Amino acid sequence: MKLSVDYKKHYVAVIGGSVAGSEAASLLAKNGFRVVVFDMNILPYGKIEDGLPNWHINLRNKQISEIDKKLNHPNVRLVPKTKIGEDINFLDLVNNWGFSAIIMANGAWQDRHLPIANIDKFIDKELIYQNSFIYWFNHKHEDIYIEKKYSIKNKNLVIGGGLSSLDVIKVIMIELVQTQLRLEKGIEIDIFTIEKDGVQKVLNQFKLSFEDLNIEKAKLVYRREARDMPLKSPKDDSKESIEKAKDVSEKILNKCVDKFQFEFIPLSIAVNFTEKNDALKSVIFQRVISENGKIKPIKDSLFEIEIEMLISSIGSVPEKIEGLLYDFSSLKMKDEGNYHVFGYDNVFAIGNAISGRGNIFESKKHGNQMTKVIMDKHLTEDAFEKWLFAYNNQLKSEINEQISGIIKEISEFKIQPETIIRGILDRTIEIHTKLGYSTYLDWVTKNLPIRLEDT
Repeated sequence: MKLSVDYKKHYVAVIGGSVAGSEAASLLAKNGFRVVVFDMNILPYGKIEDGLPNWHINLRNKQISEIDKKLNHPNVRLVPKTKIGEDINFLDLVNNWGFSAIIMANGAWQDRHLPIANIDKFIDKELIYQNSFIYWFNHKHEDIYIEKKYSIKNKNLVIGGGLSSLDVIKVIMIELVQTQLRLEKGIEIDIFTIEKDGVQKVLNQFKLSFEDLNIEKAKLVYRREARDMPLKSPKDDSKESIEKAKDVSEKILNKCVDKFQFEFIPLSIAVNFTEKNDALKSVIFQRVISENGKIKPIKDSLFEIEIEMLISSIGSVPEKIEGLLYDFSSLKMKDEGNYHVFGYDNVFAIGNAISGRGNIFESKKHGNQMTKVIMDKHLTEDAFEKWLFAYNNQLKSEINEQISGIIKEISEFKIQPETIIRGILDRTIEIHTKLGYSTYLDWVTKNLPIRLEDT
């Protein structure tokens, strides 16, 4: 695509700086646009930094390096620790800042509400939502960590399904085994070894059992059967492909159960809870059957699971921003499959900001690639890394196509006068001054947290 002098007079705002946002910013910058990337976090790495368990060392580092290369561009200006909808009103950004266009590339950070009446009164006590839990796990070793702190007890329950839920219950089992080996037997072992070898292999190595360590297996409750868990996407909509995908999903789950030794409870939905002294004591479930894809409760089938910690892992959605319209959890778009945000001529959306999908695993096109390497290599780091790069390449391809269309539209917009451009610069400089921000590389270098593997 040829550069144009006119492009250089357009300023574009990108909301979110992780995989999708950095790709959009890079494409725009290379085409002569000047870009301001707003990110609500200190670092613009999204779930690569805060939502992917920290045993994925090589994968995390490679992804972060790629994001850095894209955002460290003369035409890109990062504005960190700035949440659109809170620190800056969205309508103010649209109407008063003077951007030629605004591109929504924000990820899904809001956990789906656990659908049990009044359960949220236990949040951050006995009830923890997935995003907060993984954030704590990734950062709790840092000296400067001041966010919510959790203590994993012995009666742990996870509600949910999918790879993110498997990550949550893996964290619980790894933390329990590591802690109890130290407290009960004086054995020191790092989480990376436990994750790589698996709980059962580690216990066998020391000739120990769960009873020896006073550990109770964590429980994962899912509303459908193991084969219905979305771990493998079918190649197409044929009955044969769907059944094959279900068979593989069941095998993946069984491998994970064997390796990390948790208990899987299928075909059960949470309907109520009990409490004592203002603390959540148990969750009441109802058994169900699945008929033609629909869940049907079984009469007189209630059962109760006592808990000390309940983690809801039923998915994430983008946090809603005042001034934008939504269809349930997804942004309302002008046309299905398009990137034009409803109600605006110069607001666009790309990636998960359109779909409302909550994690990096939800790619139908690449689900078969991921599952193949998982099955072949038993959930290894190398297997997951290959899949994620394949997924990201597909995402980049889609974003490239979207941004190409957006560039054509922006190039036809009215050029901003220099006073408007100066105003954008002045506002970002004001935020930078308050934060102590100088350059991109200086900012990410001084704010990158100490890594667990380096402690």
